[in-house]
Amino acid sequence: MSDTADQEGFFSRWGRRLTKARNFALNTAFVLFIVVLVGTLFSQPDMPSVEQDSALFIAPSGTLVEEITPPSSWRDVVFNTQDAGLIAVKDLMKSIDLAAEDERITLLVLNFDELGGLSPSRAIAIGERLAAFRATGKQVLAYTEYSGQSQYLASSYADEIYLHPMGSVLLTGLGGDRLYFADLLEKLKVTMHVFRVGEYKSAVEPYSRNNMSDAARKDSKRLLDGIWQNMTTAIADNRDIDPDIVAQYANSFDQLLLDAGGDIARATLDSQLVDGLLTKNAFRDKVGEIVGWQENALRGIGFQSYLAVHSDPAAGDPVEDSLIGVLTVQGGIVEFGPTGVDVANAEVLVDQIRMAKEDEQIKALVMRVDSPGGSAFASELIREELSAFQASGKPVVASFGPVAASGGYWISADADAIYAEPTTITGSIGIFGLVPNFSRSLDAIGINADGVSSAPLARGLSVVGELSEQAKRILQLSVEHGYGEFIDLVANGRDMSRESVEAIAQGRVWSGAAAQEIGLVDELGNLEDAVARAAELAELADWTAVDVRRPLDAQSMIMMQLMNTSASSTAPEHSWLSQWVRRLPWVHHAKDSLSMLSAFSDPRHVYAMCVSCKAQ
Repeated sequence: MSDTADQEGFFSRWGRRLTKARNFALNTAFVLFIVVLVGTLFSQPDMPSVEQDSALFIAPSGTLVEEITPPSSWRDVVFNTQDAGLIAVKDLMKSIDLAAEDERITLLVLNFDELGGLSPSRAIAIGERLAAFRATGKQVLAYTEYSGQSQYLASSYADEIYLHPMGSVLLTGLGGDRLYFADLLEKLKVTMHVFRVGEYKSAVEPYSRNNMSDAARKDSKRLLDGIWQNMTTAIADNRDIDPDIVAQYANSFDQLLLDAGGDIARATLDSQLVDGLLTKNAFRDKVGEIVGWQENALRGIGFQSYLAVHSDPAAGDPVEDSLIGVLTVQGGIVEFGPTGVDVANAEVLVDQIRMAKEDEQIKALVMRVDSPGGSAFASELIREELSAFQASGKPVVASFGPVAASGGYWISADADAIYAEPTTITGSIGIFGLVPNFSRSLDAIGINADGVSSAPLARGLSVVGELSEQAKRILQLSVEHGYGEFIDLVANGRDMSRESVEAIAQGRVWSGAAAQEIGLVDELGNLEDAVARAAELAELADWTAVDVRRPLDAQSMIMMQLMNTSASSTAPEHSWLSQWVRRLPWVHHAKDSLSMLSAFSDPRHVYAMCVSCKAQ
């Protein structure tokens, strides 16, 4: 008995010691977390100063988005699920605008090598800001080690571009490969039931074919050729060279490289796409000759620090009585669920529109759209709330960013005016349904589905049993009806005949410039042009543009603060392999395709979505 008691006492004592040690470790970790959190939130780093004759360095590392949204959970903050930080387009452009009016800033230094999300429309929008900066008599220099075509397009607005002697600039053209899964689905015995209307609605082709249809190929080629023409013309104009030189660089680079003895940088220089070949240190010395040095560092400031210098925490709410609300719709449109830069949550957007309608200071609304669409029902919920906003006597103007297609156009069709950028991807007026069925897959591994139902559709819509003919008819009729609703919506909103809309619909995709010619867009212009138009429609002489969003709760504010602190800290150098992988076009195409899968969540299985638009 005593031996047993001694053994139990021994294990009990050690068990209590281990419990105490575990609790101590957990409590210590928790306290350290709180200390770090409080220090992060309340620390006040020294505010940088801007010296006379300084340079503004714009070398962003991250992904451009229309609007930065709070992380959806602590997991996003702790594990940094966002791609190397998010950068709002308007913040980057605001820094250039401020610098143009700041007599202390005499030079802009650009490096877009690590900037993702730079679509042709965003590159041109940034370039227009750079052109306005140069128009004040100030200088812009750009440097690159490896420049993709959108990064180079933005850099081409500089006075001079310099390339590393072992660097490269590639103009690969637009487009690329899409993945088609018909054979894979057949091998997996998965039946993908597709319901569609329109010859050009190619969003469902990857699930029903092994290659691109002739209609989809023709439509995509027309779209991309138009956007590519805008890009190459802009580059030629900015560099003051013949457009044929740009075309030759893109189409016959192998011959140019042969003439340059295999030296990519030399081939780039010979084609007049850059002004010289300089190492990093040599380029720094060149910048130093212009702005000088201060304590062994170039006299200048980074654009994010520059924005911090110009922010005024005491400014508070706008004092003007007349406000123009700016509502951002970015990502695939879903009815409800999580929010994020890749998801436009209709539930949240409807709440924001309603809030703007009830705010007496907000006299008009500008909806900034960067979305390929998504759920047709969710799109209609947003459109209905916008109509209610207009019914209150306030105008709505739509401003299209890189993509405003399908559901992204659905929500905009009734706007009082629509603005797009020349390289915006829009249109895609069409509806499709997509219902996977796994009955053959289960049958292949010996699993069979059977059961009873009180009405046909209880089993007819099953994904593990056969999809009934009745269910198929219902889904096809729903898609056809949705397509008719889409056509009527555009016809009424754009004051066009139904026949005219049908002639340009059927899922066809258009550039912003082409959309203006066929009546889908009123004017070509940027967000500021759309805001000015909204002010005109609201008959406002003085106004302030404000973002429409609910105030952040305490948790969201803490997560945003932590995310911003992480993003503004010095990023570690990426390995050459990680940089190379990040620059592969198909990696971005795959990421975009996977991110849009979140939009396929409508229980009605009916979508107004341009799946291929984000991959252009």
